Amino acid sequence: MFKRYVFFAIVLALIFSGVCKAQVQLRPEQIFPLPEPTTVGPPPTPSPSQPIKPEHFPIIERQYRIKDITFPDGDRDNNINGIGLVVGLSQTGGRAVQTQIMAQNYFQRHGIAVEDPETRAMSAVLVTAAIPAYARKGERIPVKVSVADDSTSLRGGTLVRTPLKGLDGKVYAIAEGPVLGGGVAAGGQAANVQRDHPTVGVCHAIIEREICSEVDPDSPVIRLILRNKEYSTAVSIANSLNEVFPRSARAIDHGAVEVYIPQSFFGKRTDFISVIGNLSVKVDPRARVVINQKTGTIIMGQFVKISPVVFAKGSLVISTAETPIASQPAPFSDGETVVLPRTNVEISESGGPYSSLGGTATVGELGQALNALGFTPNMMIEMFSSLQSVGALQAELIIE
Repeated sequence: MFKRYVFFAIVLALIFSGVCKAQVQLRPEQIFPLPEPTTVGPPPTPSPSQPIKPEHFPIIERQYRIKDITFPDGDRDNNINGIGLVVGLSQTGGRAVQTQIMAQNYFQRHGIAVEDPETRAMSAVLVTAAIPAYARKGERIPVKVSVADDSTSLRGGTLVRTPLKGLDGKVYAIAEGPVLGGGVAAGGQAANVQRDHPTVGVCHAIIEREICSEVDPDSPVIRLILRNKEYSTAVSIANSLNEVFPRSARAIDHGAVEVYIPQSFFGKRTDFISVIGNLSVKVDPRARVVINQKTGTIIMGQFVKISPVVFAKGSLVISTAETPIASQPAPFSDGETVVLPRTNVEISESGGPYSSLGGTATVGELGQALNALGFTPNMMIEMFSSLQSVGALQAELIIE
């Protein structure tokens, strides 16, 4: 019995000594773990061997100032126009009836009676302009000068004094001076060459009458008109204004936002418009495709998408040639020589490469596919029209 107690005592002593020894061998940092060192500065840049993840780049939302996407109601242009006479042309003027009548009237006003004036150096033109809002007397505005007769070029001409009138018949500006145009036209009996539009030029006019604004300067309400109408953009503008001036703005519809001038800005309408114009908002543009048939220009927004579709580039060639032949009568006969028309028409069609796009393809993918097929602007116009017809174009198509 005594030996058993001694055995248990020895075992307990050995266990106790081992635990004490283990505690002595532990380092201080093992008993009380130290905090991991912190680094100051930007996070380390991933090495080229590591894949770059999206979280390495900040998400930047494109925002615009309110004054860049809207304008206050009443800040509008007013169109004016008039009929004038351009002189000093280098034998490129017109000989139409209106040109001769305008030349006669011009000379008569200066005390010269001419029955049949020479008008090869003159041209009857239509002068148009737009007076901006709050324009003052004496300001110079650009005007457009367009040929209104059979003149071939306005290059080097000078516009004589031309009054420009509004819808009320009052004169608001006077246009006069050299006509600047970049177009050139030249030709002979067998060929003609034309670059740009030589029958259109620009000049300047001086404002002689101010146009009163229809906006009441003492009104406590300002209405902002969106340049590109969109419900989401109108709501974003109202929310941004309400964050700075609580309960001051509301979106009336997709094209206008009504803003109430706060009490601190009473009598300072211009200052308030300047302040809210510098606020930034997020713009949500529509998906649009704009096609200009005259110039062959196509502009597509980044939100343009198309549904799954397969299209092909075909090569269709229609060749028409006129080869008239002469029919000679028999010798010593009473027949006459006549020309018989002969038309050769050939139609050839060859298959082209095919390309397919998946669902919700972006404008970038669409552009790559069209470039691979070698689409010309005219072919792209036809393709977009066809895509809209079948409902595959998920965007608004605008043809100008």
